[in-house]
Amino acid sequence: MTLTRWTGMIIGSNGVVDPRAISVLAGWQNSYSIKVILQELRCLMMSKENMKLPQPPEGQCYSN
Repeated sequence: MTLTRWTGMIIGSNGVVDPRAISVLAGWQNSYSIKVILQELRCLMMSKENMKLPQPPEGQCYSN
């Protein structure tokens, strides 16, 4: 699987999401669905702090 590179406060330089940076993952409950997580990620990606960060060039991917 290829992951497109994205710069943000919730994703480390290796492409791994920091569960402590996402409240839904930090307080995980079995009743949560993938929809809940994706909605939270979208909100975080759209935050002013993340939108101001410079992004990697188009098409750049994480390497294993």
